[in-house]
Amino acid sequence: GDRGGESPARCRSRVPMRGGGLMEPVRVATDCSGMEAPIQAMRNLGVAYRHAFACDVDRHVRATIEANFPPEVMYDDIMARDNAKAPASDIYFAGFPCQPFSIAGLQKGFKDSNRGEIFFFVRDYIAKQRPKAFVLENVVGLRTINKGEYLKAILRSLEDLGDYNLNFQILNTAHHGVPASRRRCYIVGIRADVDDGSFVYPEPIPCPSIEDFLEPQPPAHMVAAGLPPASQTTARRNVGIALTKIRETGADPFAEPWMVDCDSSSYRFQWKLGVSPCMTVCRKLGHWVTNRGRRVTKPEMFRLHGMNPAEFKVVVSEPQLGKQLGNAMSVNVLERLLVRLLPAASLAGPTLPDRWQDGTALQMLKTTLSIRFAFPSAQDDEASEEDFRPRKRQRPSAACEIRPGVRTRLQARVQALAAQ
Repeated sequence: GDRGGESPARCRSRVPMRGGGLMEPVRVATDCSGMEAPIQAMRNLGVAYRHAFACDVDRHVRATIEANFPPEVMYDDIMARDNAKAPASDIYFAGFPCQPFSIAGLQKGFKDSNRGEIFFFVRDYIAKQRPKAFVLENVVGLRTINKGEYLKAILRSLEDLGDYNLNFQILNTAHHGVPASRRRCYIVGIRADVDDGSFVYPEPIPCPSIEDFLEPQPPAHMVAAGLPPASQTTARRNVGIALTKIRETGADPFAEPWMVDCDSSSYRFQWKLGVSPCMTVCRKLGHWVTNRGRRVTKPEMFRLHGMNPAEFKVVVSEPQLGKQLGNAMSVNVLERLLVRLLPAASLAGPTLPDRWQDGTALQMLKTTLSIRFAFPSAQDDEASEEDFRPRKRQRPSAACEIRPGVRTRLQARVQALAAQ
């Protein structure tokens, strides 16, 4: 995906396919949309909605969105959109790029000129279109980088909007019904004129067994013989070390589901019993499962995000899908947030079911254990890496041009925060 603003082929309208019911459909907008976990959560809750727009710079991600959650409008660059002309929404989601704020991203923060400033385009949409509610998600490192100053700057800039009640909390996927470690910052804003004051973050619930998310165990001799191929030197070495260390504790790694972050650097790799380490873009091949003698499969990775693989059409190669899963928000966390947020923002009635608390979501996922994906060939995967590399800013197209005054003010804001 180039950065030159969307052409008519990239920014097109459709007749809404969903809606109805006693309430008007909720208009949902997503930026940095990824695998559209927010749309999956809305669908799971049975709330009538319209997908007003989606936006992602990666063409492979846009292909996934178009095939599974087609929006009324698709953008390919948030920084080339005039938010005054963008579709309005009732609730807005943005998982703005995490790299500038994460430890793995070398702690560049707002000084990352290609990605750090995307937050200000997210804020600009909120300021221009005034959704009733918004949810912003980012990595947990946002809380600590530069001693918390970047997070404070983000919250201050949102407070400056003037009429949104803000909430902030760190939520872990493993505390909300799915055995996967994924700690993320969730900023929730509710416009004051529609806020009924009832919103609270969901409380932790018991973590189910990871065995409920994995395919059945193969025969014991296959488990014992399982190792990453010799060509995957880091993974093979790390799995061997983990198996040895686990046995030294008296545990049997072939009998219990130890999850090994096998593609990590040797000095920081880890293993967990019954809980998946965090899935990331760099772990696109999947973590190692000791009592399966293999890596997790892509359908298993779906379930470990609270996603239903049976409802998903795969239109990208397996490595590209792995990257998308590494970037995804967890559906179970968003779903539990929305159970509380939609009524609080007057966007749904008060009786939305918490499927992760009552167990029905897990029972549904158990029915997908036989799912297999057929992947397209990995054509153009190398070329697609351009979607993740910094590049020079191209002038926006006239259709989505940001007015010079807006761009100047946003850039001044970035520079001021970077200088703090």
